[in-house]
Amino acid sequence: MSKTSARTLDSQQLLSALLAFIVMSTVGGLLVSGFAVPFVGAASVISKASREFFEDLPDDFKVLEPSQVSVLRAADGTEIAQFYAENRIVVPLKDISKNVRNAVIAVEDQRFYQHEGVDPTGMLRALASNAAGADRQGASTLTQQYVRNVLVEAGIRSGDPAKIRAATEPTTARKLREIKYALTLEKTLPDAKNQILEGYLNIAAFSPSTYGVEASAQHYFSHSAKEMTIAEAALLAGLTNAPGAYDPVSYPDLAKDRMNWVLQKMLDNEFIDQAQYDEAVATQVSDILNVTNHVGGCASAGSAAYFCDYVVGEIQNSELFGKTATERNQLLLRGGLQITTTLDLRKQKAADDTIANYVPIGDPSNVKGAIVAVEPGTGKIQAMAQNTSYGTDSSDPSVSQISYSADYKHGGIENNGFQPGSSFKPFVLAQWYQMGRSGYETMNTDPTTFPAANWNISCSEDTFVEQWKVGNANPGEGGTHSVVQSTAMSINVAYAKMIQQMDICAVTSLAAKMGMTKADGNPIDPRPSITLGTMNVPPLNMANAYATFAAHGVYCKPIAINKVTDHSGTEMAVPSADCSQVMDQTAADRVALTLTHVFGGQGTAKNHGLAGRPAAGKTGTTEEMDNAWFVGFTPQLSTAVWMGHSEGTKPMNGQYIGGRYYATMYGSDAPAPMWKQFMDTSLAGTGAEPFTQVSLGAGQPAQPSGGNAKNTSGQLPGLTGDAGAQTAQTAQAPQAATADQPGTVAQADADLPAGQLPGSAPTAASRKEFTTSLSPAGSGGAVATGPAGGNG
Repeated sequence: MSKTSARTLDSQQLLSALLAFIVMSTVGGLLVSGFAVPFVGAASVISKASREFFEDLPDDFKVLEPSQVSVLRAADGTEIAQFYAENRIVVPLKDISKNVRNAVIAVEDQRFYQHEGVDPTGMLRALASNAAGADRQGASTLTQQYVRNVLVEAGIRSGDPAKIRAATEPTTARKLREIKYALTLEKTLPDAKNQILEGYLNIAAFSPSTYGVEASAQHYFSHSAKEMTIAEAALLAGLTNAPGAYDPVSYPDLAKDRMNWVLQKMLDNEFIDQAQYDEAVATQVSDILNVTNHVGGCASAGSAAYFCDYVVGEIQNSELFGKTATERNQLLLRGGLQITTTLDLRKQKAADDTIANYVPIGDPSNVKGAIVAVEPGTGKIQAMAQNTSYGTDSSDPSVSQISYSADYKHGGIENNGFQPGSSFKPFVLAQWYQMGRSGYETMNTDPTTFPAANWNISCSEDTFVEQWKVGNANPGEGGTHSVVQSTAMSINVAYAKMIQQMDICAVTSLAAKMGMTKADGNPIDPRPSITLGTMNVPPLNMANAYATFAAHGVYCKPIAINKVTDHSGTEMAVPSADCSQVMDQTAADRVALTLTHVFGGQGTAKNHGLAGRPAAGKTGTTEEMDNAWFVGFTPQLSTAVWMGHSEGTKPMNGQYIGGRYYATMYGSDAPAPMWKQFMDTSLAGTGAEPFTQVSLGAGQPAQPSGGNAKNTSGQLPGLTGDAGAQTAQTAQAPQAATADQPGTVAQADADLPAGQLPGSAPTAASRKEFTTSLSPAGSGGAVATGPAGGNG
């Protein structure tokens, strides 16, 4: 226990106490118990008050682990970024070259192995010089310097300037306290000299930007402290007194003079012989410098910077890493964490290459794009890319710290993402199948006006919806279509009629269970227009929600961290994916099978299926073509692609983007081919996995608990899965004339605008979409206004 005292002494008494302490140390040392000064033959030297003052000083010095660098790694162990308040790598003494140890002892504490924490000879010399008014001398031993560094570190960590001042103030009281702590260490540590030397070499500053010999060696020489030569050791040891003043990069001549001075000390103390001295003195600073500058933080993570920022958000938002935000930040910057993430560098490169191919950084269009991928059944984020450089520069629109994939808590935009358009329809489809309804049910999909009426909105007192006019993009989308066809073709009227037959709160509740919520975590507002995607959602949430369909109705929270160990190698708890069954397994499998038709002959992504493997997905576009999406998956990977303008709504059609001219910008125009390129590349070399084959016909309604109710009817005899579904469509509904039919899409290369790449210009006859604009009353009524949001 530490002891405190209100007793104060004047400077003469303090000096007397210190002199007496030194005398007693010289004569016979201090008693181990309490370090009380033995008054045998020395009573005339020290006053009773001085002795009691020294005894009252605290002796419970706590050896503080120095701040260490935290390292962020990809799933395969490759380093992505470092985080630190002080760039320091702590290593054991055996991994520090003997040359460095000798050099530091030669210049800082030549009698290190002879004294017991305090050097009486040096202290007396310094006291006499200071008392006489000459230049001040410190005479602090390595042990005392280590104590001082630890106390300063403790003050910095606690954010207490008073503690820092107390550890560094030029007073005799501070010196006495430092002495007692030094003696405590020397007496109590089991291997005192080696532990103190190791601690000092790890905590002291050896350059303007690095702490400890390991980080400093890697900075100046680009190799470890274990490999340091005599010349390198002398250069480094000469910097501790004033790292900025003797920095060899900025002041090579001063650094060389200091290096030679250290070499002389090493020779005088017989750490090196004359030949070694001569060789080292002949070495120039330029001969040994090989500088490597390490930049901390996500800015050093390259294209993975936005994923890195997501990981930082995970740590800063989770109480697993500290009760307060300050504690969590300190742990990241000082705790020496080893953070292994879920990032798959191969998939990250595929995402980067896809972005560069379609919407490169700095594209004159200023259109932004993002790709994010999640592993179904685990929630592991595999890749996260966008076409901006990580940083802050308000004058450059290609530079941003905002993630277009993530939510606001993880570095995303404040309004929680972008409108998904028709890519939200699968959540209505999911509830349709949860109700036991059939994918082969047909309905008239001509443009429809839904009269003002009360809708089934059980979770809201406001159930009245104003008149809602819903139309389709193409005349061929009218007529009679099945649910499967309406999904493939993204027919707005069909989905408006489907949600009319549901409790809209059941849709928003199911979507919320799959992570589709407002920014505050509450379910999205229950309005009929949600079927056309009029709310904002982050791309990551979309990719992860679709992963629920791929995982048979099992939802996992998105996670970015596989493992974290602290500075001692002890594994820490990390945020869990908390995987759970949130919807009926068969209903989820039906959604997946239905979405495979999007790649079929009538589908909005008919030309963008994957090579050699089944896939499912959905296009989406918003009003004025200001947001375009494709979200799709296989059983192994779920990916969302978004394109739009991050700073607001602005059409993307009728312009060149990434060297290609786009007359329209639907989800099928750029996002779908981007998705295909990324998925084909990411999954190359992996086996193709099929979707579970289930009937798309009517089944039993899902249990409220999300049980696995199985489909028992609605499938044509002798057919299963997609085969049965496709035949059923033909039997139950006529083929509608659509813009996908031959003769309606092709445009001769000669008709393309100047500079347009052949085959790269989607026309107005290609797959179209509608979105909705809310009525002025804001009661949930909406009017389908033109190309966007619904189809494609």
